[in-house]
Amino acid sequence: MCDYILSRLSNSLVKEHQRVYATVGSMAQELKDQGIPSTPTAYLGATISSLDRLSLHCQSSDPPTITALLTLLSIILPNISPALLMKKRSFLSEPVLRILLDEESLSVDSLASGLKCVSQLLAAGDKADWSDSSQLYGLLMRFICDSRLKVRKQAHRCLHTTLESFQMYPVLAPASEGITNIFERLLLLVGGSNSATTETQEGAQHILYVLDVLKDCLPLMASKSITSMLKYFKTLLDLHHCHVTRRITDSLSVLCLHPTREVAPDVLLDLLCSLALSVPRKAKFADDMTATVRLLDVGIRKVYAQNRQTCVVKLPVVFNALAEILATGCKEALFAAMETIKSLTSACIDDGLVKQGVHQIKVNEDGDIRRSGPTIIEKLCATIDILLGYRYYEVWDMAFQIVSTMYNKLGGDSAYLLKSTLKNLADMEKLSDDVFPYRKQLHDCIGEALRAIGPETFLSILPLNLESKDLSEVNVWLFPILKQFTIGGHLSFFLKSIVVAVGLIRQKSLMFKQEGLISSFRAAESLVYALWSLFPAFCNYPLDTADNFKELVKILCGALQGEHDVRGVICSGLQILIQLNRGLLEGNNDMLNNENSISEKRARAYYTIQVVDANLNALRSSARDFLSVLRNIFLESSDDGGGYLLSTIGEFASISDKAVVSRLFRPTMKKLANVTYEAVEVEEQPKYFGSMQIDKQSGSSLLVSRAKYLDLAASFLRGLDVDEVNLLLKTIKPGLEDGGLIQKKAYKILSAILKDHVDFLSAKLDDLLQLMIKVLPHCHFSAKRHRLDCLYLLLVHVAQDTPEPRKHEIISAFLTEIVLALKEVNKKTRNRAYDILVKIGQAYGDEEKGGRKENLQHFFHMVAGGLAGDTPQMISAAVKGLARLAYEFSDLISAAYNVLPHAFLLLQRKNQTIIKANLGLLKVIVAKSQAEWLKIHLKSVVEGLVKWQDDTRNHFKAKVKLLLKMLIKKCGMDAVKAVMPEGHLKLLSNIRKIKERKDHRIAANNSEDAKSVHSKATATSRISRWNHTKIFSDFGTVATKDSDVEYKKSRVSGKPSVASKFSSKASSSRLKQARRMKKSLAEDLFDKMEDDPLDLLDRQRTRSALQSSQSHKRKQESDDEVEIDFEGRLVIHEGGRRNRERSSYHETDADSQVGSHLSARSSAVGQRKRKKTSDSGWAYTGSEYASRKADGDVKRKDKLEPYAYWPLDRKMMSRRPEKRAAARKGMASVQGRLWGRAQRAIAPGPI
Repeated sequence: MCDYILSRLSNSLVKEHQRVYATVGSMAQELKDQGIPSTPTAYLGATISSLDRLSLHCQSSDPPTITALLTLLSIILPNISPALLMKKRSFLSEPVLRILLDEESLSVDSLASGLKCVSQLLAAGDKADWSDSSQLYGLLMRFICDSRLKVRKQAHRCLHTTLESFQMYPVLAPASEGITNIFERLLLLVGGSNSATTETQEGAQHILYVLDVLKDCLPLMASKSITSMLKYFKTLLDLHHCHVTRRITDSLSVLCLHPTREVAPDVLLDLLCSLALSVPRKAKFADDMTATVRLLDVGIRKVYAQNRQTCVVKLPVVFNALAEILATGCKEALFAAMETIKSLTSACIDDGLVKQGVHQIKVNEDGDIRRSGPTIIEKLCATIDILLGYRYYEVWDMAFQIVSTMYNKLGGDSAYLLKSTLKNLADMEKLSDDVFPYRKQLHDCIGEALRAIGPETFLSILPLNLESKDLSEVNVWLFPILKQFTIGGHLSFFLKSIVVAVGLIRQKSLMFKQEGLISSFRAAESLVYALWSLFPAFCNYPLDTADNFKELVKILCGALQGEHDVRGVICSGLQILIQLNRGLLEGNNDMLNNENSISEKRARAYYTIQVVDANLNALRSSARDFLSVLRNIFLESSDDGGGYLLSTIGEFASISDKAVVSRLFRPTMKKLANVTYEAVEVEEQPKYFGSMQIDKQSGSSLLVSRAKYLDLAASFLRGLDVDEVNLLLKTIKPGLEDGGLIQKKAYKILSAILKDHVDFLSAKLDDLLQLMIKVLPHCHFSAKRHRLDCLYLLLVHVAQDTPEPRKHEIISAFLTEIVLALKEVNKKTRNRAYDILVKIGQAYGDEEKGGRKENLQHFFHMVAGGLAGDTPQMISAAVKGLARLAYEFSDLISAAYNVLPHAFLLLQRKNQTIIKANLGLLKVIVAKSQAEWLKIHLKSVVEGLVKWQDDTRNHFKAKVKLLLKMLIKKCGMDAVKAVMPEGHLKLLSNIRKIKERKDHRIAANNSEDAKSVHSKATATSRISRWNHTKIFSDFGTVATKDSDVEYKKSRVSGKPSVASKFSSKASSSRLKQARRMKKSLAEDLFDKMEDDPLDLLDRQRTRSALQSSQSHKRKQESDDEVEIDFEGRLVIHEGGRRNRERSSYHETDADSQVGSHLSARSSAVGQRKRKKTSDSGWAYTGSEYASRKADGDVKRKDKLEPYAYWPLDRKMMSRRPEKRAAARKGMASVQGRLWGRAQRAIAPGPI
């Protein structure tokens, strides 16, 4: 311990620390001289002896010495055993007491160290006997109101430590009572004086000091003392003093947040209500208001947990106070109030309150006069309803969240308690968007109401109004809400209400059609579709599937056969219904998560195993009818847009009896065999036989029929047995050797078989592998992706369940094909090949399943064998496979370094494909390696990057530069410079200058630009998945010479030449074009389509997104508005557009006259282009005004003044900089000639 203290204080410059250091050193020397071991006990004895001597002569003692000894004692006491401290506590405490009682002669540091020693001695004392601790505790209490801040804070901390040690011991009660007595005495002192004397002011300040200590110590006091303190708090709250109220609020917050401390609920609730009622008075103090709101949250919930009956009576008072806060406008308090109302709604409103309110409403429904007052829950709902008034206009978005929470809590009883609220929400829909910006939040709130009360009750309160004669009065805005939020409805309601409404609207549409009201007819047809589109929503956890689905079968089958437009929504609803019940039966709980609302959980709780079985039986009993109807519709229809028919057939096949599926599957296979035979016959026979044409279907129609029967047969796959699956496999085998469409579908069916029938895969593994090898030479490029899907499933199965020698043999047979697939243009095909490599690597390296690292490295070397290939395609594909494996498995980084010499040799080839792949491999190695590994191989990496052919090096200069930047970032500039060849040091200098300029730019902009760059780096670091384009893209292939010029010519001084300026501009334009190409790569566009989050902190990306969206909107906007008459007919004015254009062009006569002269002298190509443009009605060259006898224009009878319209060059709008430059150059030459001609016209002639 001595060494520890000396090491900590040896370098300190603080005088107190130096004194402690000297004291410890002298003690250590004294103990060493006396031969006493340097133990904590020995130091304790020496320290107490010194303090005892000094305490007897305190007036003549040296205060710094006392301070050093007390500090040393506070360090020693925690290292002494509790038994020894308890035994010697009286001996240890006497000198400390004598010294601290003479506080006037002590410094602040001495008192602080002494108080720390007192708390340690109290914690080590006998906690069963208060007399043993009362003297020390009384000494500690003397300093909690000390005027010196450091002493008072130390006393507060020591009191907190002491009360913590007293927990669950008898001494806690008298210790707590001591605090209560001090507080009571101070209150009497201040309250008993009528004048503001010095003693009164000092007492008031001491009250604040006690309130400060209670912030931490109140939960540690005994329950009786806590109750007394709460009563005193009630008295102080009546003063409405902001400092007192804030301290009381903080103390109560700590008390309520304490998990185990129980308090008198009635006293605490009274305090909380007083605070709630006083909140509107202090609306100017936002922090105090926010603290009070948060206290109400935790306090009311604590009272509710201890005494529910007492708490619920005061809930209306609290809710009203929180509603008043929402109207104050204090932003932080607004959010706190909203969260508090939501929290109390979820925690304190129980079934008892709800049932009481609903019962009271039902009782009073029959009577005209209500005899009883509103219940508690009715008062709360009335407060919630008030939030929708115009007083709360600015916080309507928060009000909608509160209303949604209340609907979610009340559930179906909301129809009684919040009926008027739902009508008020519906009235708000009528507000215009100019004054109501919360349309989406409103619809979400109404949707929560729909979930809570169900669609039947919801539509009884807010009807669709379909009976109206004027279809414009129909509440069509409810359809999107019904489709999105309906859950737990009844199919019987859909049958009796929605289907009946469909019939009524259908009759209206026929009537409109007969009367020639086209607009009304179309509106009626759209309503029919909107009503049918509610069917998928009613299939979302319906409550009566087993009872009422059979009644819907006939109607749904009729709609599928007779109404083409609604087939998609009906099939979607049927799929939802089947997937829902089948998933629950199989134990699929993916849709169950904590984010679901209470209404959703309530609907799902209804779906027990018995309910699911009954639902599936009802669906299974109707499967035969649906399968027959869907099969016939599919065969008769020209196309299955979106595949909804086949998907629905597959869902019904998955739950149907095997006999039902077989009864439909086998005729389909016979039809397929016949169509296949006819197709083969047509291919083999000549097109003409003599003079007679063969009376058969054409080859194209047979191909379409064959593909359709293949799709139909595959849709039954999940309901087939092993024999039927085998039959399907035999049927598609010839298609695997066919070309184009049939082969693609055959591979797609084979992948579905392998995915859905694992047992069949295990039994037929060898045959399937032989089949894949056999049909490889016939593989069409369009079927490559589906073939890789089959290989993926086969090889994953082989890797998991096959012995090692056999596994190695199978994988080797397909490895070349997989590696070559890495060069496929199709992204999905390429990604599937990467997935296969990773899966095989995981199987080789997974030690839990028998794999080893040696096997993984052996597989890596197998892929590396492709480097010996004869074609650049094979070599580059092998390099990409190595890069993917090295990226995925960190254990392969060392093996990747062994491949580096081969990579450097390949860099010297004059083949861009190979070089690009090798640079990608180097990028992966540099990115995934630790700095230590890179430094070992740094020399070979750098030399390999710069020692290659000049032409290809210039072609990939940007990639090399990027790799060098990565090396500099990991290893440092000095390390890279040390191994860089002399002739290429200019490149490092260029990189350093660019980085310095970038850093200066960031430092100068220090706000937006710095945030943008930082945001980009953050976004890049989050994307850790494999990205083929970022590793192997062509970035830098067109922007290379500028960097060459920049660092090779940096030694040339003076002004740059014209040629260098032009080269710089051209290279800059190419660099910008390359950057634009990089940003608009196909994969980046695909990623954006997948709704990746937009980094709003990145100014450049945000601006680009806004500009692209605005340009997209401008493209969609039409120049002329479409004119429609009152019946919906399109009105077209003949020549109207041309006349409008003529009038607009007429305003620029002066410019057009000049253009007419130019048009006569333009080239033949330009004349043809303008003629083509003129024919479209957008350009006028002025040729009709040209004079045939002389230059210039002449007036024509019944014509306007001579004018012409000269169209701008389209290349001005091109995204290519060189195209725009050429267009500007041409326009500049035209303007130059015009200006010269004008100058000659106005020049003064000779006098």
